[in-house]
Amino acid sequence: MKHGICLIAAAALRMHPDHKSEMVSQLLFGERFYILEHSTNWYHVELSHDHYQGWIANNQVTLLDETQFEQLESVDKHCCKSRFSQITDAATGESFLISGGSTLYLQGNQMAVGSKTFTFDDSSIRPKDVKPGQVTDFSREFLQTPYLWGGRSAFGFDCSGFVQVVFKMAGIPLPRDASVQANQGEPVHLIHEARPGDLVFFDDAEENINHVGILLPDARVIHAHGSVRIDMIDHQGIFNPLSGKYSHPLRLIRRMHH
Repeated sequence: MKHGICLIAAAALRMHPDHKSEMVSQLLFGERFYILEHSTNWYHVELSHDHYQGWIANNQVTLLDETQFEQLESVDKHCCKSRFSQITDAATGESFLISGGSTLYLQGNQMAVGSKTFTFDDSSIRPKDVKPGQVTDFSREFLQTPYLWGGRSAFGFDCSGFVQVVFKMAGIPLPRDASVQANQGEPVHLIHEARPGDLVFFDDAEENINHVGILLPDARVIHAHGSVRIDMIDHQGIFNPLSGKYSHPLRLIRRMHH
């Protein structure tokens, strides 16, 4: 099986190998995948971190051989901690932005991937070093990020992409979609028993889970809705003071653990 890695800021994953098709997710810098099949300009891939599948343009990714892929597996992994950071191609001297939550295989301030070497002088964190409570700190890093369907980066998030990346930074792997994230962790039965960092899920008129956010202190929730924003929440759901209505009815609360 062939392998690959994303070495640009964020690569688009699509449902079909057609440039007009909808983006369903993204790969961040440093995230790896397996190639299931390919066409002339596209790879059908499965992402190694969450097993999500889709099609990606072959000019957005770099292929790795088995040895290179396994070498990265053995390197201590870091996550980019800032909302945006700069990484530099050591060979060309060219620098570009990467998003918070990007995967870095650092040894000192350098990262070797296949034939490429990058230098990184910004802040990063090893997910295994994350302390309880830092999930909410990571979430605030992305305030005002615009909403983007399929987005998983500081350039644009959807609701479940935002939650997945924040928890990735905290060393807690989650599935890609809110409806599947809702099956993870342990249930919290009442809102007054919930803690900051718990996930809150919301449903539509047909009772399908269609939205997710992260609880903050003082009866607030941070979520991607128009942009990454903070709103008030109670046992009924998220209240919008401008409309005087509940925008998202609360369905369930889940607590995630390492």
